[in-house]
Amino acid sequence: MTGRTGGELIQDFLGTYEIPFVFGNPGTTETTFLAAVAASKATYILSLHESSAVGIAAGYALITGKPSIVSLHTYPGLANGMFNMRNALMSGVPLLVINGQQDSHFLIHNPVLGAPNTKLAETATKYAYEVIRTDDLAVALQRCYLQARLQPKGPVFLSIPMDFMLEQTENTTFKKTRIIDDMAPREIGEVSRALQAVPPGKLVIVVDYAVGAAHGVDSVSRIATALAADIYAAPFHVQGAVDPLHPNFRGQLPPTTKEINTTLSRYHTMLLIGEKVDTFTYDGLSAIPNELQVIQIAPAASQLGFDYPCDLAVLGDIKATLEALAADIGAPAAPPGERTADVAALEAKYPSSGQRPSDALILGLLRHLDLATHVITEGSSEDPIVQDMAVRLGFRNVHFSPRGGGLGWAMPLGVGIGLATGKHAVCFVGDGGSLFSIHALWTAAKYAIPSIFVCFVNHEYRLLKDLWCNAMGTTIETTQFVGMDFNNPDLDMRRIAEGFGARTEKIENLRTIDEVLGRALAHRGPSFLIIDREP
Repeated sequence: MTGRTGGELIQDFLGTYEIPFVFGNPGTTETTFLAAVAASKATYILSLHESSAVGIAAGYALITGKPSIVSLHTYPGLANGMFNMRNALMSGVPLLVINGQQDSHFLIHNPVLGAPNTKLAETATKYAYEVIRTDDLAVALQRCYLQARLQPKGPVFLSIPMDFMLEQTENTTFKKTRIIDDMAPREIGEVSRALQAVPPGKLVIVVDYAVGAAHGVDSVSRIATALAADIYAAPFHVQGAVDPLHPNFRGQLPPTTKEINTTLSRYHTMLLIGEKVDTFTYDGLSAIPNELQVIQIAPAASQLGFDYPCDLAVLGDIKATLEALAADIGAPAAPPGERTADVAALEAKYPSSGQRPSDALILGLLRHLDLATHVITEGSSEDPIVQDMAVRLGFRNVHFSPRGGGLGWAMPLGVGIGLATGKHAVCFVGDGGSLFSIHALWTAAKYAIPSIFVCFVNHEYRLLKDLWCNAMGTTIETTQFVGMDFNNPDLDMRRIAEGFGARTEKIENLRTIDEVLGRALAHRGPSFLIIDREP
């Protein structure tokens, strides 16, 4: 048997699994790893900050369905990437995060670049491990990559001391694992009978991100039609999980527990497809009414009945299970015809002569986009507006606010989606939220990744002001805010974006949208389009 160095094993691993990109931001402990990547066929995608590296990798994995490889510096770099790792964990996005560790001969002395990396990573990953011998490296790489792919998919963490890249080992075997997990429950008839026994008008289907990830949207449409069930999207469902123009679609469940309870109390039975009904704030009442019958379908046993008790827990691959259920209830072979988007109603709701004239600019921009465009929104006060417009217009690839709670997800996610699809994703952010990961622009510029960013400028954390007033029972006009305004000095978002390599324009009226968007779509790189939200 021929020995290989740890660095050569990295090359073999990348080649065996045909991994095209390694996303990262390097540090001292990554030099030997980077040398290995440089000698491989993979392209290293550099980000200027770890949060962007993780977010771009997540966007790429979201489209491909395969784990992206992320390289982060030891403890400090890992800490910088943690919030987007947490976002990915809560969103079911597969990543293999490889962390450089200090030379193993030096760890006994608690060196500056040596730290308990796995202990930190455990809070944002489904599995974390540190290699203790070069002989274990091949097994560790394969284990972690496989774990990221298995349900529930998510980030896995592997810490590798930097000296292992140079040491030799005889344990060099890699196998390209094929996963067979397209199982549906044998007793799907029990689920079918339970759903068909629900009184008319009393069945609700709630879909989470797993439906979109499994390409099960059409099956949900067929089942809802056959059972005359209302459909809701779970809050923070990350990616398109429902046909927004299905006649039975009732929108996204509200984000607070009491409002969810009020909505679901109208029904006898909820069919929950995916992990959970997520919530943003608790306001005095459990989200799930006690008397509601809950039937849950999930691809991982750890997700079933975890947040709330369920009457029937169904373990199975989402797409295979939905197809089996549709067949058992005699659902039509094809999804029903879609509703036509009511553009006139949207124009009446968001007029250019209204209190916020720039609402019409947002609608005008969305109307100029292809409905297959990936639309990303995150954490701005305009989020509900963009989501309302995009869903009612019929966009199916809408990626919502970060499920893990950390801003700085949307911009790099858009870059990663653009890299994976080769087409422009359109990301809507506020000026405050953009600064969590605006360095993603530089990566898009460096690698000519098609991407469009629409930035709402209001010189404040407006969403936080609204939440403050809601919590305190006050109004914007009567409240003295602390830490909410960007002034003295003002932020110049245009110059900031240009400094990271983006081309910039301002959208000022409806007449220019076609030209502005045309230039952005023609540009192979990032365009940063500003909409002034000042009254």
